[in-house]
Amino acid sequence: MEKTIRESYSEGCLVCEEHSFKGIHICDHFICHDCERKVIQTDTSHENYQFYLEKLRKLRLSRLA
Repeated sequence: MEKTIRESYSEGCLVCEEHSFKGIHICDHFICHDCERKVIQTDTSHENYQFYLEKLRKLRLSRLA
């Protein structure tokens, strides 16, 4: 799995869709630092967990195309 940190230009986050300078790239998609932390720290029983799953499902679908 590819993981790089970029801070040179802003990009739209796969999860929150806001633009940020700091975050990671996974499968050619950008996830901002704040969303990365939220995804990692969200318990599977929390109501937001399904939201993050739906957003991250785009990573899998992009690999099929």
